[in-house]
Amino acid sequence: MKQVISVVGRPNVGKSTFFNRMLGYRKAITEDTPGVTRDRNYGEFEYRGKTFILIDTGGFEPFREDGFSPLIEKQIQRSIQESSIVLFLLDGREGILPEDKDIAKALRRYDKPVFYIVNKVDSQKRELSAFEFYELGIEKFYPISALHGTGIEDLLEDVVKSAAAADEAPVDDTDISPAMKIALIGRPNTGKSSITNRLLRSDRMIVSEVPGTTRDAIDSKMIFRDREIILIDTAGLRKKSKVTKKIEEYSVSSAIKSVERAQVVNLVIDAGEGASHQDGSIAHLVAARGKGICIIINKWDLVEGKTNQDEYGAMVLEKMPHVSFAPILFVSAKTGKNIEKILSTDVAIYGQLTRTIKTQELNRALEEFLQKLHPPHQQGKSPRISYISQPKALPPTFILFSSHPRLIPEHYKRYLENSLRNRYGFHGAPIRLVFRKK
Repeated sequence: MKQVISVVGRPNVGKSTFFNRMLGYRKAITEDTPGVTRDRNYGEFEYRGKTFILIDTGGFEPFREDGFSPLIEKQIQRSIQESSIVLFLLDGREGILPEDKDIAKALRRYDKPVFYIVNKVDSQKRELSAFEFYELGIEKFYPISALHGTGIEDLLEDVVKSAAAADEAPVDDTDISPAMKIALIGRPNTGKSSITNRLLRSDRMIVSEVPGTTRDAIDSKMIFRDREIILIDTAGLRKKSKVTKKIEEYSVSSAIKSVERAQVVNLVIDAGEGASHQDGSIAHLVAARGKGICIIINKWDLVEGKTNQDEYGAMVLEKMPHVSFAPILFVSAKTGKNIEKILSTDVAIYGQLTRTIKTQELNRALEEFLQKLHPPHQQGKSPRISYISQPKALPPTFILFSSHPRLIPEHYKRYLENSLRNRYGFHGAPIRLVFRKK
């Protein structure tokens, strides 16, 4: 079983830089501004043949009054409770502060192995001054530089020894299907984190009325119908003209990368605000990347009775006709209405994404499509389509062989796509038609 490790400490001591260093890539936002990380951020790393789950947490700030600190502290407590090892990061430049002593005292209550790490020790002078951290009443600390990667190997050696001492029995997971990745994406404050919490049946994400609360893309694992699922909650996507801060630029980039990682994407729309041009752009991005898509109209409890779902759904698809194949769910994260339908719909979409049709059956269907409507004459020529096959799925991709593939107009390509959908479904899944010369 993979052991869980939490990284805790004051704001701006370098937790996210350390987190990225351990994972080997830039997953968490790193910015020289206190309080950038708010949610728990999960990642995995391997050392000495053993895989660990690492959790980056928000900074302990018991005296702040911005409304986030109690929520962040609650997330940290839950992170420690689910962890087998705790890494307490301290700032070698600033030295010991009263908050460090408070955190050290709080950690002793959990009866977990705690490794005291003094970060930002990037010179011999700082290494000598780091001895003051023995004031915390600890037997050993680890001077490191997360930025430069020095001193981390000694820490990892002892972490592996501590993990081995836990004597966890190995789990045979050879029969477990690969995890399905599902992303929630959309404009800020549409309720993505609230939906994620409902799906996880816990306060996994920090939820606030302030737009843009989620800044990182946060991964959460769960089991649904005996299948492992990774839920990816992303930062809200703004128009480029409104992205001004460096942190927000990274959040948008992270959300786009999350679309790349996911197989199915839930586009969350605020029922009170309706679908916008920006939502249409997001939907186009998802379809262009070949990902399954489900449109979720959240906060339906605020407009229910003022309009009906058929009219509202038609208005939504009018803004994004290129994803007319996407199912639309009307939900309320606040009341829980229809939340249970999200994962079952996503799993069904994944089934459509991975669906393959036998070549013989495809060609029988193609013959029927051609009998109903032949390709129109173009430039004095009559392009013929003689054969179809499906070489791949994720997304379903079809190759059609034609005498003049470049002369087949777009409206006829749409006719063939709609015919395939009418025959085989592919609900929520974009499909690709590739035309080649016979």
